[in-house]
Amino acid sequence: MKIQHKLTLNSSLVFGLVLTISSVLIYLNFIKSAENIFFEELARTANLTASFYLEEDELNTREYSRIKESFLNASINQEIRLYDKSGIIHYGAADPDTNITARILKTIRANSRYNFKVGNTFYYAIYYRDNQGSFSIIIKGKNPTLEAQKSEFIKTLLAALFLGIVVIVALSYSLSRIAYSPVRHIIDQVKTLDMNGGRHKLTYKHTKDELEDLFQEFNSMLEKAYQNIQIQKNFISHASHELKSPLASIVGNLEVLLHKDREIQEYKNVNLSVLNDAGRLEKILKNLLVLAGLDQNNQEKNKEERVDEILWEVLDQLATDYNATKINLHWNLPDSAMHLLTYHCVHTQIYIALYNLIENAAKFSDDKPVELTVTDIDNQLIIKIQDQGIGINKDDLLHITEPFYRGHNALKIKGNGLGLAISARIFDNHAIKMSIQSEAGAGTLISLIF
Repeated sequence: MKIQHKLTLNSSLVFGLVLTISSVLIYLNFIKSAENIFFEELARTANLTASFYLEEDELNTREYSRIKESFLNASINQEIRLYDKSGIIHYGAADPDTNITARILKTIRANSRYNFKVGNTFYYAIYYRDNQGSFSIIIKGKNPTLEAQKSEFIKTLLAALFLGIVVIVALSYSLSRIAYSPVRHIIDQVKTLDMNGGRHKLTYKHTKDELEDLFQEFNSMLEKAYQNIQIQKNFISHASHELKSPLASIVGNLEVLLHKDREIQEYKNVNLSVLNDAGRLEKILKNLLVLAGLDQNNQEKNKEERVDEILWEVLDQLATDYNATKINLHWNLPDSAMHLLTYHCVHTQIYIALYNLIENAAKFSDDKPVELTVTDIDNQLIIKIQDQGIGINKDDLLHITEPFYRGHNALKIKGNGLGLAISARIFDNHAIKMSIQSEAGAGTLISLIF
């Protein structure tokens, strides 16, 4: 069942139930009120009956005539019985009423006033004390007007209830349709989305309610999906290029080599070139395996390591690999902050990450010095790597940490675009914040916050 129909059904059931209960309560209240009014009429008749039968000897003729006239008018269609203490009828209807039992007469004498109802017949009784004795005066009557009113009232309530339910269903359907229209709007737009196409964004009215929040979250999710798709496309494109180039070089060299007989030195040169391309492929595959392993859960992360010791290992290795580039280390960490050098991490991963960053700085600096600063800010260890290289364009900066992505001004420099991606993934896994500030031709500053 559609949500719109569920809303209609549920709201109709709830309001229909409320309307039904309200109708029943109104009916019961009406019946109770009408019966009380009729009991009050019977009570007046009972008082007039007491005066008419028992006060004649104490009233003057004029007063008695007035009471007699009122009694005769009030007692029409009503049965009157006066019982003495022994339960014998002294006045009124002579035949006994099976509904008036000894227990009821006892109750009347105990309470002075008592009323009850048997079927459609109403009884009202008073216990009256007089010089002639004490009597239980019971007035019995039916109210045909009340029965007719009850019948008409039930018909009116049923008609109102039916009409009300019809109106409730119609209103519920209309309101649920209005309330559900934004959701339908979302569904219609989502059906037209092509996730393989360009950037998508749902349109909506600014209502400042939960639906607007839903639209915004959905648009945010679409933007993330678009970015991920672009990253995947870039990854495939760049990976294909990086893998295809050395393979094409290997195939081309071998084809040329086999075209005719060569001198020994030519075979050596070609073999050396093929070996270099194979080594390049091996390095790419090795980095890809490292990158893939970083996406898995790291069980070795919670191990205390000294960051400074890892950093020295990196610098020792770079001194061998890039002996022409000077790396100046600025140690601005006070003795009181030495505890910041102890960090929970995977030793080899932090080594790889730091090596990649500093190697990039050395590689792109064209033998210019690289400035490496170790300091602390707000009780956090900070490592800054500043080079004087070619820098990174503003557009490239947005994608520079994607696998195989290389800046447009770096395509002629040897590399495969995996080093920075691996470093970024390692730092992310270790909750180390990395920020990159760069400008084309003005060098690059990378800050690491541990």
